[in-house]
Amino acid sequence: MTSSPYSVSDGDPRCLPGFRRTYRDGRLTLGLGFPLRTRADESDAADIADQVEMARAAEAGGFAALYARDIPLRVPSFGDVGQVYDPWVFLTYVAAHTSRVALGTAAIVLPVRHPLHVAKSAASLDRLSGGRLLLGVASGDRPEEFRAFDLEQGSRGERFRENLSVMTHALTTEMRGIRWSGGWMHSADVVPKPTASAIPLIMTGSCQQSIGFLASRGHGWMTYPRDFDAQRRTVARWRELVGESLVGENDDDEVFKPFAQSLQIDLAEDPDESASPIGFGFRIGHRRLVEHLGDLRDIGVNHVLLGVGASRRPIREVVDELARHVVPHFPALAH
Repeated sequence: MTSSPYSVSDGDPRCLPGFRRTYRDGRLTLGLGFPLRTRADESDAADIADQVEMARAAEAGGFAALYARDIPLRVPSFGDVGQVYDPWVFLTYVAAHTSRVALGTAAIVLPVRHPLHVAKSAASLDRLSGGRLLLGVASGDRPEEFRAFDLEQGSRGERFRENLSVMTHALTTEMRGIRWSGGWMHSADVVPKPTASAIPLIMTGSCQQSIGFLASRGHGWMTYPRDFDAQRRTVARWRELVGESLVGENDDDEVFKPFAQSLQIDLAEDPDESASPIGFGFRIGHRRLVEHLGDLRDIGVNHVLLGVGASRRPIREVVDELARHVVPHFPALAH
């Protein structure tokens, strides 16, 4: 799929390599979140060579996607540094050292970023990676960041909607002005334009919006782990609202918008160790993890972003074991 960087494409974003590798109705794939480092590792999370090495190993091991968080400031009270490097710069570097794996943002905090900058950065990464970007966006939750940027955290939902609208306008129109509370773009345009008609937009968390809003504006949703009954109901509600959002707007009533979730794991040495709770996930052996992921697939989850930072084993062991014993059950969908 090719198009001019100065012109809006009519290509379907669901046909882009990143989306095709990661999402398909009735299937489940796996991703990993940066930094690829565990509690057992001695190397620094900022060691770029080590991170690229692990990214290549994950790609070769059949993981569908790799994700970088958007954490503008170091806030010690949150317990980790998070993403050391700017996500746009970091993922562009990773893109240059990989060839197939999808590259996701999990997620760009729209209220604290200028929407025109986000549009330009996202479209640039989309093109430079060959259509591998999955653009996750969120409303943010760190009070220190809102104060630092002189923003009212309580208004982040409204600001998210406005910035999303401006960003989308900039990516999907040519030389058409727009005025909003933060500025006025007139007789100017944002380039490059995306490879397709849009960049796959993955709503992340609640975004301080209704599920209906997320279903109507996004190409997919990344949410948090819940117990099976609650997650089954959430998936069903998502599918229902996606269908409603298409009524009268699209002749294809079968448009697929994936449902994804995150899951923190501490991979146990014993492959048969049963799950025991940790924050936003559990400690578990790889055989039990395969069973759990299969159950998630059966209730309609299409993708799981695995966080491995809580693991007590070195990252190389964890990624290798997942690639050998777990990923083959849930492989990437395109190579």
